[in-house]
Amino acid sequence: MGDFALPEALLVALRDVRSVGVITGAGISAESGIPTYRGKGGIYDDPDEGDRTVEALSAPTLQSDPDRTWRALFQIAGAAVNARPNAGHTAIVEIERKAERFVLLTQNVDGLHRLAGSRNIIDIHGDAFELICMSCGKQNQFNDPRTGATTGQGLDIHRCAAAGRAPRCPCGGVYRPEVVLFGEMLPEDKLRRLYAELLDNPPDLVISVGTSAMFPYIVQPMLVARMAGKLTIEINPEPTEISDFVAFHLKAKAGDALPAIAAALPNRV
Repeated sequence: MGDFALPEALLVALRDVRSVGVITGAGISAESGIPTYRGKGGIYDDPDEGDRTVEALSAPTLQSDPDRTWRALFQIAGAAVNARPNAGHTAIVEIERKAERFVLLTQNVDGLHRLAGSRNIIDIHGDAFELICMSCGKQNQFNDPRTGATTGQGLDIHRCAAAGRAPRCPCGGVYRPEVVLFGEMLPEDKLRRLYAELLDNPPDLVISVGTSAMFPYIVQPMLVARMAGKLTIEINPEPTEISDFVAFHLKAKAGDALPAIAAALPNRV
């Protein structure tokens, strides 16, 4: 990890950085043992199985067969429960500490950025540990065994997963996770933050990490930053939609490249 060498031109450019935006996808969590969604070995890699998973994780299925949706969700949440932040996550925390202004936009719902200590997070797809009742609107959460924190009323994720059924509110309604399912719109409040912090006033440096960059709200911040003359970096072993227009495409793992970037950034705070 400590032997990863950044290009000299990038090292020079990083000296002038004061504000930073980081965009993360499933690739950064893969190094913690959580399967990616797309790409080789991803959840959707097998076309038939992928189609079934997408259908299970859709808004219509949640309404018609919530137990099926939750069985798929427990697979994702179960992998998250057994995962811990890796060197990429902790390097992002260090980058946030050094920057005068920082924002982290993540597609991940596994809570690893929160667990690592990142603070200004736009979790655009939500958090799989947060719950809301579809009948009465009561909010709840799964107790996160990774932190040992409990609310006294939180649910035990292992017990719910073992039951294989949708968790239920005391009112009798079904809890849904506070995540964006297929067929649902992105939350307006988080989109407003995305525009304000990444598009209206692009940071000096915008880094894309471990995302296939298939969605406009991931590509657009990189495009806007590049067009505004800001420094753009992609960290991904595989080429994506944005590889050809970013200033630097580092074909590396997040756990290798991000600590090197964090070390090279000046301490502005």
